[in-house]
Amino acid sequence: MSIKIKIPTPLRKITQGTGEVEISGKTIDDIINGLEKDFPGIKERLCDESGELRRFVNIYVNQEDIRFMRGKETPLKDGDEVSIVPAIAGGSAKSLKFHITFPEQKIKEPIIYQIGKDFQIITNIRKADVDEKTGWMDLELTGEIDEIEKAVSALKKRGVTVDPIERDIIE
Repeated sequence: MSIKIKIPTPLRKITQGTGEVEISGKTIDDIINGLEKDFPGIKERLCDESGELRRFVNIYVNQEDIRFMRGKETPLKDGDEVSIVPAIAGGSAKSLKFHITFPEQKIKEPIIYQIGKDFQIITNIRKADVDEKTGWMDLELTGEIDEIEKAVSALKKRGVTVDPIERDIIE
C-alpha cells in the first residue's frame, strides 16, 4: 500500500531535495523504517536512541496529529497522506492564527481542505460558525513561514477575507 509522505524543507537535504515521497507501510513505524531504507539518516532525525519520536517532531495523518491517535502504531491505508512537521527551535517553523470569513458563494467549497493539500502546512480549525449563507473560522496554520504565506495568498485569491489574530503562536 502506497502512502504519500510530505517532507519538510529541513529534511529535504536527506531526500535529495524531494518534498514528497511515496512509501509502503501499514503503520507510521513502517513508514519511518521505509524512509530510513530509502534515505539513510532520516530516522535519527525523527526518532531518539530508543526509537521513540523526538519531542520536536510532529507527524500528521490526513491532518490529524498521531499523538492523539496511536502514535507510531497509527494504522495507515492506501491513499493516506502523512506530513512531517518539525518544530525547529529558533527556526522558521511557525503556527499562526487567522480569522477568516467566507463569501456566501464559497461556503460549500472545501477551501481549507484544499490549502492543506496544496501547501506544506497543517490546518487546525480552532473555532468556527458556518451555515448556508455566512461562515467564519479561526484557523491555525503550521509550517514554514513561506508556505503559510502562500496558503494565505491562495485563500485571498479565492475571495476569502483573511485577518491575522494578534496572539500568534511561535514555536
